[in-house]
Amino acid sequence: MSQLKLPFEVEGYRIVRRLGLGGMATVYLGIQRSLGRPVALKVLATDHTHSEDLVRRFEHEARTIARLDHPHIVNIFDVGRTSSGQIYYTMPYLPNGDLAGRNLRDDQPRILEVIRSIADALGYAHEQGIVHRDVKPENVLFDKLDRPLLADFGIALSDTHQPRVTREGATIGSSGYMSPEQARSQPLDGRSDIYSLGVLCYELLTGEMPFRGPDTLSVALAHIEMPVPRLPPMRRIWQPFIDKAMAKRPEARFQNAEEVLAGLDALQARIAAPPKKGPARWWREVRETTAAIPRRTRALAIGLGIAVALASLIVLLPHAPGPAAVPPNANAATPAPSDAIQAALHTAVVVPAAGSTASANANAAEMPLSTEPAAPVVDTAAIDAMLAEAKDLAAHGKLFASKGHSASERYLAALKGDPTRKDTIGGIEGLFAPLGSSTADAISRADAESAAAGIEHAIALADAAKLKKTKAFDGYRVAVRDAIDLKRQRGHGPFDAGDLAPLASLVPALDKLDNRDASQLKTDLDRPARLVRDGGRFHDRGGPELALIPVRAEVGDRLEYPFAMGVTDVTRGAYERFAKATGRPAARCRESNSFFGRFKEYNWEAPGFAQGEDHPVVCVSWQDAKAYADWLSRQTGERYRLPTQQEWMHVAQAIVVASGCGGGNFSPSSCDDGFANTAPVGRFPASRFGLYDVVGNVAVWTADCAKPSGNGDCRERVIRGLSWRDERDPAAVWRETTSAADIGYTTTGFRVLREISADNARLARSK
Repeated sequence: MSQLKLPFEVEGYRIVRRLGLGGMATVYLGIQRSLGRPVALKVLATDHTHSEDLVRRFEHEARTIARLDHPHIVNIFDVGRTSSGQIYYTMPYLPNGDLAGRNLRDDQPRILEVIRSIADALGYAHEQGIVHRDVKPENVLFDKLDRPLLADFGIALSDTHQPRVTREGATIGSSGYMSPEQARSQPLDGRSDIYSLGVLCYELLTGEMPFRGPDTLSVALAHIEMPVPRLPPMRRIWQPFIDKAMAKRPEARFQNAEEVLAGLDALQARIAAPPKKGPARWWREVRETTAAIPRRTRALAIGLGIAVALASLIVLLPHAPGPAAVPPNANAATPAPSDAIQAALHTAVVVPAAGSTASANANAAEMPLSTEPAAPVVDTAAIDAMLAEAKDLAAHGKLFASKGHSASERYLAALKGDPTRKDTIGGIEGLFAPLGSSTADAISRADAESAAAGIEHAIALADAAKLKKTKAFDGYRVAVRDAIDLKRQRGHGPFDAGDLAPLASLVPALDKLDNRDASQLKTDLDRPARLVRDGGRFHDRGGPELALIPVRAEVGDRLEYPFAMGVTDVTRGAYERFAKATGRPAARCRESNSFFGRFKEYNWEAPGFAQGEDHPVVCVSWQDAKAYADWLSRQTGERYRLPTQQEWMHVAQAIVVASGCGGGNFSPSSCDDGFANTAPVGRFPASRFGLYDVVGNVAVWTADCAKPSGNGDCRERVIRGLSWRDERDPAAVWRETTSAADIGYTTTGFRVLREISADNARLARSK
């Protein structure tokens, strides 16, 4: 099998094919050359290599797995860097896929085996102070003996003193499997993994998730608020185990893996026991099925059944028709979300004082405080109903609504009715995590209008409930900041506003939430305009340092568009990385102005004199230079090329070489500058545009064709500038030479130009 063509190599391994692609890394099948064994190589994506947080998270995963030595945890072989600088680690190649691709619904013994293995692995990890935080079928792999192994500790928490890979208050994990405390961004321990294991077990038994919804927000809320669903009759024997594993409160769950394994042992014994028949078995199953339902809820259900029976009898009795009931304010317009919050603050659930002529039926109704002259007595039952409604609305994602009731409105009304209720405060605090997820999702979709509305809602809710100085509201701020940071990281570099540009209208709302974040966003958005107007240095992710040549800073001939050029000529070290990544062979090279040089064999690695990595590369052909620029375009996502003659002259005409030998590296016979051949880049003063060695050191290839051929090709390309072999002669600065495109010279290198987008060019002309 031939080796996969990739822009990098991994020393000691032959990469065969890609196995999987994730948001942070790609996994390849490779062969370890020294042992001839297949391995899986997990390589951090190129666009994440320059993100300190993501590299730290990737290294954290490798260190975490390296600490774990367990038969049901995937181990690692090696950690290193690819030829392009991307971090990677290797692990065993597991050819039998993951748990997500298996249907075990009709194989209870196998489900027991899998859950037992993962519980044992989690128990070991917990003993080492590690919480996995992402237990799900995709992270359970099978080896060649079909044994389940727990993998992907990329977001694990450990008790070491390593930096956290997420900010405090930020929610991370897979929403379908996260525990209630994980959905609330609260501190986690091993019991959170046990909850996720319970979700995984439920899915294996039924083929469905316990909680489903239209988006991740509604699913996360269901984990917080909704009761554990009932299993189908044929799997009822598992219900106590599921209820215990998925208890909402961590202290009500299995407290550790040892308890989980004991529960599985008891469950296995019951499954293996012969079935018992008769009323006793039926009653036991009823008790088991309803055991997890709170006592108050069971009593309410029984009462409801009795009420339904009585209502059925009443319907059969003769009765006189009466007037239709009209709900109060039936025709009133529903307030907007922010208005609804204010309205809720002026409404409370009250009981009329003694002697009042108000109907007794008003006990459970919402009454304006101004209509009740006596001090109100709180109706606890009515507030309980209001809180239940708020939880239901929140579980369905109705945090704020422009029409009808919303969770925030119900919670605030309940808070006004009884400010001492801790469950009301807790319910309101619980809204900030899903609201943060919702706002972050809007930011990720570049929906600035929805994100701004979410921020306004959060601020209004925090003000109304006096919760601005709480961890819950701080967690909301962190979620918004993280979402903006992620958009910032996805931009193409500090020059471009990138993914932040559509968020410009978010600044006013963000200023109310955190003026520091708003100021940073404004700085990011204004940076492109400042650069095209004033010039300055920048670099794209994965690209060289560049100097922007602004439209209004020209000398002599005017160019009507901005562009950027490499601050230095391309160095030997930079070209070496390109050559290794692409496998490009060295071009033939000649010594300039030397007849006998034609008979010597030179190339960029051996130009006939000593060079370091920081010297300009020489002995590269025009074709080599163009290939490098094309590769750089692919690496950065921006358009790199060679400059035209006009663009090179535009930046070179600001150079004055008549001022003395200190302006560049020239021939020793003209200037004794200490360098017989090339000098390290940047040793001489920069030009007014911030460019080094525009004249001297090496002449450079340009994009222009000197001798076009009849078939559309070019027989010779243009070289501009003076090199280390030339005399310091002001009149010779504009010297032009030509050469075939496939030959390099010991005096010739190149410099890249980075194009500026048309939008930014228009922006420059408007300034």
